[in-house]
Amino acid sequence: MFAYLSTLFDFYSRNFLPTPSPPMAPATKTSSYDVVHAGEHLFKVVGHSLFKDSDDSLTSEPFSIGGYEWALVYFPNGDTRIADGQFISIFLKLLSACKDGVTASYSFSLQDPASPTTGEKYKRESNTSMKFSSSNSGFGGSMFISKSDLAASGCLSDDCLVIKGTVEIVTTKLIQGREHDDDDNCVVVPPSDVSEHLQDLLGSNLKADMTVKIGWFKRFQVHGCVLAAHSPVFGTLVETKQKNIRIEDIDAKVFEILLHYLYNDSLPDFTKETTEYAINMAQHLLIVANRYAIERLNLMCQSKLSKVIDVNTMGATLAFAEEHSCQQLKACCLEYMVRDGDRLQAIMRTEGFRQLKQNHPHVVSNILDKVIDKL
Repeated sequence: MFAYLSTLFDFYSRNFLPTPSPPMAPATKTSSYDVVHAGEHLFKVVGHSLFKDSDDSLTSEPFSIGGYEWALVYFPNGDTRIADGQFISIFLKLLSACKDGVTASYSFSLQDPASPTTGEKYKRESNTSMKFSSSNSGFGGSMFISKSDLAASGCLSDDCLVIKGTVEIVTTKLIQGREHDDDDNCVVVPPSDVSEHLQDLLGSNLKADMTVKIGWFKRFQVHGCVLAAHSPVFGTLVETKQKNIRIEDIDAKVFEILLHYLYNDSLPDFTKETTEYAINMAQHLLIVANRYAIERLNLMCQSKLSKVIDVNTMGATLAFAEEHSCQQLKACCLEYMVRDGDRLQAIMRTEGFRQLKQNHPHVVSNILDKVIDKL
């Protein structure tokens, strides 16, 4: 299979793909980037047993995500459209009135009282994004779980049930730019929206309200509101009201640079360099950004990596993009490869590309599709 694909690549790159030509005057073009708004809400139902014979629904306090107001709606005895009433039902409802509606994906889960920070049971996710409107009843699960499963789940503690709902909204923003050859490979990063006063909080132990422990020796004084403002994952930790939290599997230097970003919405100057250290740090930060759902930092790291790709690093960079779901970086890599037939052939001869074929054969098929699209 690999030999067959290599033969096709060689044929198309030699006969159809262009070779470099003299640069033309830059042309104005429109590009776009996706802005992701994500958040979560915990809905605590107190005195759950009081509703065992009720057909009514319970609605959470309104919460804001992506500039819109939302609410979770819970039916302790199920949606009235379920005749036997043996299930509980959970829905997400848009409260804000908007002309065109809001497209969002969502998930629901029950919080495990034994592990309130990370414990989730019966997590259910929407299969696709849905178009919400304040005029409809929302979307969710009419048959979320059976009432017998709920009773046996251990999630009813002190006659209370905690429902966790998450919402993710993706909107596309258009910007005007200039068309340059290899500069097109750069991932577009949304502009900073950090509040100016956040930049004054870093290093102010007087105002810090949390301590983050990295390993056994490193401690960072932080402000919970700053962490929660950038990351729904950190937001969950902050909601536990813990004064000290320990984070595993992250290097202290990486976390220090992460804090620099959280307070400034920018990275230290050294990350603009093309040194091996700066590139490795961008990879580590991207992994952390994925883990804590910090979308703009993720895109900044993808942008950094897209600017340093070359023939020798292409295979490894494309494998990294695939393994960490970096769609924009992957698109940049593919465009870089197929833009020049001679360059594609050179990349195909590298050890990194041979490893890519072995570990991610479907990516190689994507490259072939891209080559054919160029014909």
